[in-house]
Amino acid sequence: MDENRHAGLDPAFDLSPFQYFLDFLLVPWAICTLIAFAVLGRISLSAIAGWVGAGVAAWTLAEYWIHRAIFHGNNRFAPMHDMHHRLPRDMIGISSLGTFSAFAAVWLLACAVAGEDRAAVFVAGVMIGYLAYCAIHVRFHHHGPKAKLSRYIAFMNDHHSGHHRGGKGNFGVTTPIWDFVFGTYRRAS
Repeated sequence: MDENRHAGLDPAFDLSPFQYFLDFLLVPWAICTLIAFAVLGRISLSAIAGWVGAGVAAWTLAEYWIHRAIFHGNNRFAPMHDMHHRLPRDMIGISSLGTFSAFAAVWLLACAVAGEDRAAVFVAGVMIGYLAYCAIHVRFHHHGPKAKLSRYIAFMNDHHSGHHRGGKGNFGVTTPIWDFVFGTYRRAS
């Protein structure tokens, strides 16, 4: 690989393969731990399902705004994301330390609003949404369209490819809903 390929990239965003894929090990463990915490707290299964669903929904909105306002904003994350646009197959991203710090902040805020047990399953839902985002995004950039995809994943692949061609819209990776709501949907074909 060209040694200057990532010249100018903050080393914190230039991940090894282990760092790049570590969330696929840590996040499922954390999800199970948080849900077990809630079950031990005697929250009903219907309440767990509701809080997990709320967390997944919250993730989709957070994903949209993180991508639109932070990764395409004027801050230390924008150059990292610009390089991702130029080199989408490279292992450029945020480490597990960064993502888990963000999850901890969400958990603290949710605790203040809903209590520890409900916050635990809400954050588990956020993490499920994040894990779906990771799986879909890695699929798009590291496997391409060569394998047979579900119609939805194929649609989202086109949606995300449209984003990479222009960067002015299509900020959702797991869902286009917020692109429709905020007027940033761009037809990919």
